[in-house]
Amino acid sequence: MSQRIQCFKIVSSVIAKTRIANCSSRGYATVLDTATLLKKSNASKGTGFKTPTKRFWEKANIKATEDGHQINLDVRPIRTSSGHPLIVPHNKTTLAHLIVQEWATLPSMQIKPHSLPLTSLAARAIDITKSENAKVTRESIVESLLPYLDTDTMLIFAPSEEYNGALRKAQEEIYRPIIESAEAQVFRGAKLNFSDGDKGLTGNVQSESIKRTAVAWASSLDVWQLTAFERAVLEGKSFLGGIKLVNREISTSDLAEAVTLEVVHQMKRWGEVEDSHDVDWADLRRQIAAAAVLVIGD
Repeated sequence: MSQRIQCFKIVSSVIAKTRIANCSSRGYATVLDTATLLKKSNASKGTGFKTPTKRFWEKANIKATEDGHQINLDVRPIRTSSGHPLIVPHNKTTLAHLIVQEWATLPSMQIKPHSLPLTSLAARAIDITKSENAKVTRESIVESLLPYLDTDTMLIFAPSEEYNGALRKAQEEIYRPIIESAEAQVFRGAKLNFSDGDKGLTGNVQSESIKRTAVAWASSLDVWQLTAFERAVLEGKSFLGGIKLVNREISTSDLAEAVTLEVVHQMKRWGEVEDSHDVDWADLRRQIAAAAVLVIGD
């Protein structure tokens, strides 16, 4: 296994083990310690990274402003794709420090989307807020995520005979409590439709009243929660998983496991494809962990 993949696993494991509801200073320090490993691994031979180019800054840092924590490279602010300074709210100090650490450990100027997940999410939230019509932008995001409620990973149950019943058993144990929690907390006691593999290959569609409730709930989120929710839903293909993450009711590792149950059972039967399954798994945990950090306040 390459050093790059090993390092991704180390970093994502550290973040994933930090409970969403409790980002302690000790846990944060551990993340900072592992950043050194990431930097060394990325700079080594055979990692897939090109020879680092010269950085145009000496140090990433935080500047206190009236609006919040501004992330600078030396004295110049990092800017979003729309040109806005990257400033996170005063109550998101942990997020600010972790963004600084992303830039401090950046191996080269060959920046790719997966290189800076926290920066990307923060920039997304800021651009939504600063858009000409933020309300319309937020509404379009919610509407784009609504179809995932019909095809939700956690609302599709495998036939009982598959994998000697192991997959269905795991789904019942993991998915049912999550479904029941969402029904009680978000959908006002209404029951969600789910696809039952024992009844054949059938599609799954939620009622219009369920969809209206889902839209109302997602629309009530603040911009940082909505951005985290969007990333969690898109990565996990699960509306319910996004709800659990935003409500800070599940660890990042447990969420990643829940949305990949079928893949895990496939690997147990057919084996793992090195540099494919392991990379996908590490990246999923990393992206979910980044979304989790976004909803943490001081």
